[in-house]
Amino acid sequence: MLGLGAATAVIGKASTVVDCPIQSAFDYVGYGLFQHYRVWCPQVVELDVISEGPHGVGTMARQVTLDRGIKTESTFRIAEFNPPTIVELEGISDPFRSIYALEEAGAASIMLNFSFEIRELELFMRPFKKLVRSALQEGAQQTVENLKQSLEEHMAS
Repeated sequence: MLGLGAATAVIGKASTVVDCPIQSAFDYVGYGLFQHYRVWCPQVVELDVISEGPHGVGTMARQVTLDRGIKTESTFRIAEFNPPTIVELEGISDPFRSIYALEEAGAASIMLNFSFEIRELELFMRPFKKLVRSALQEGAQQTVENLKQSLEEHMAS
């Protein structure tokens, strides 16, 4: 061992209450993922489904993101699709995972829990783990705020 340390995951998490029934929220986030994803993730500038058939576990997509001036392309798949509570996306080309978890919080509201995890930092990024964690946390909070606004606007229309 060279004393480089283990490659540990870095996670950003955020939650909020959304005025929206759970099934409507899942219809938007889960079933409508590929129609609405770019609305709550504006850094995604291209999104293409690359597998055939109805989407669910195993559906693959390619995305191009532009974040802080850096353009990145990645491929991901739906790893878990459990209506009306969970949609999990897993990176294929990059070691990431994002989870949208919905819980009833009342008759017409939900608790939206979102997490984004980089499963393994590249060796050159490990000294910046705290900065990466801070950026992921900020991104998770922004995603939750965007999704809350998007869901509530969608319900009002």
